[in-house]
Amino acid sequence: MIQSILAVLGGVAIFIYGMTLMSDGLQKVAGSKMRSILRLFAKNRFVAVLTGVGVTAVIQSSAATTVMVVGFVNAGLLNLEQAIGIICGAHIGTTVTGQLVAFNIGAVVFPAIIIGVLMSLMKSRLVSHWGMVVMGFGFLFLGMELMKAELPNLQFIQDAFQFFKCAPDENGFMPPAAVLGAIALGMIVTVVIQSSSACTGIIIVLASSQLVDLYTSVALALGSNIGTTITAQIAAFSANRVAKQAALAHTLTQAIGVVLIAIFFWVRIGTEPLFFAVIRWCSPGAETPRMIANAHTIFNIFSTIVFLPFIPQLARLCERIIPVDRKEIKFQRLDPLLLASPSIALAQTTAALRKMLQKAWRMVDCAINIYNHNDESNQRMVRQLEKREEDVDQRQQEIANYLAELMTRGELRPDEASQIPLLLHCTNDAERIGDHTAVIQRTLEQLASEDRRFSPQATAELDGLHEQLRNLADATILTLEKNTPENVSRAKEIRREMVKALTDSEQEHLNRIKQGLCVPAVGIIYLELLEEFRKIAHHFANIADRAESFYEKLEKRGKLAVEGTSDNQETQSFE
Repeated sequence: MIQSILAVLGGVAIFIYGMTLMSDGLQKVAGSKMRSILRLFAKNRFVAVLTGVGVTAVIQSSAATTVMVVGFVNAGLLNLEQAIGIICGAHIGTTVTGQLVAFNIGAVVFPAIIIGVLMSLMKSRLVSHWGMVVMGFGFLFLGMELMKAELPNLQFIQDAFQFFKCAPDENGFMPPAAVLGAIALGMIVTVVIQSSSACTGIIIVLASSQLVDLYTSVALALGSNIGTTITAQIAAFSANRVAKQAALAHTLTQAIGVVLIAIFFWVRIGTEPLFFAVIRWCSPGAETPRMIANAHTIFNIFSTIVFLPFIPQLARLCERIIPVDRKEIKFQRLDPLLLASPSIALAQTTAALRKMLQKAWRMVDCAINIYNHNDESNQRMVRQLEKREEDVDQRQQEIANYLAELMTRGELRPDEASQIPLLLHCTNDAERIGDHTAVIQRTLEQLASEDRRFSPQATAELDGLHEQLRNLADATILTLEKNTPENVSRAKEIRREMVKALTDSEQEHLNRIKQGLCVPAVGIIYLELLEEFRKIAHHFANIADRAESFYEKLEKRGKLAVEGTSDNQETQSFE
């Protein structure tokens, strides 16, 4: 008895391990592309559903798909309706695993494991990942074979399932209490093992061992569809309210779908429940495992077809249940859930860098305006400069921590890894631009406190240099949004013009001092400002040059749009 129990538990462990290994391998082989597809091909609900089907069928995990979707929503890369469409498609895509498990191909178990191990030892990362897939495939069926061999020896398991026996009576009436109990059991088991595909696979094994009948198996499988939504709920726990709405939509679609299908348990054709009559009609001559897999597929296709026309209404319902003020939504560009997709995480880091640079430039612009354009609006901003400086510093730390965490994942391709130092250097340059604000502010406030002014010529030069610096800031920020040869060339040309203008202005000012047209003490302050302008221009040029390098790599990875979250999609702590 004890030996049989251990064998069954070992079989379950090997089965789940094989499924996890296969899913992880597939995600490593195609995950990055699949995540990009999720992001780029969700423009409307119909395409979103097909995208969800395809991606989930490839990576063999609806949980992974829904977690990615929650992360995208939290980062502002997808809206709620797009997310619901993908989630509905993921429900269909996940049934591929059940169809696979329903095959009886025990003869390939050990060859698959042997080949998979050999492939995983190869130096090629792609071959190694495919080795994980093949090895996982072998372990999955090895676990099934172990369970099939030992489950019939455990009479108490068969007796336990009698409490949930859902087979209809002679009139075709299924016992409601047993159906609800089986659905609840399937839900609980899936919550524990965090995989509806694994739960469905175990149900198929139980049916293959004749421990549960078709009716009970289907009820258990329906429960597993509800239980799998716990993964998205956990992922959304620390996310914004829109992401929580997406997770809620995942739960509602599955729960409502189960209720709708369950209704057909008690609509009969003769003495056969309608839903099971449909399954038998769709599975002529099939054995119970295949009918269970087909029932799982039919349920998810049915629920997706039902919800597809009503996705906008479902989105409104979720918004009513979890209300949110659009003005207070904070989209988290640097979402930890996106770390599983380095290409998207790097693109989001670039978007965060762009936002940080915009804020740093506004600080510098405000400080320069103290001299000649210090209106009431600028004075209001001056009073916030210290707080803005803290915000920029915090953003630098967040980006650095995010990139450090991305590096520790160990799944970066060489071209992705090479982008991280570039982004870190750009982030440091952006932070230093903000640091120059304090120097400029202190210098101009000192000038004002001494009731001194620059000469008219120096004032005109200062305004001209300020305008050039503003153009350089705009051009550099634009290269972080749309890195085209034209934008890069424009940023470089402005930098060259500004360097020349700074040199000319410096020489002109020295001449004025020599000619006695400028007080030396004031002249020194002016030269200090020119040096600050020069340093800031240098930092902008560094960012533009590095942006050109890492953007080339991003474009090769599929032209993933870094402007996925627009700048107005982030709440401001002050503005």
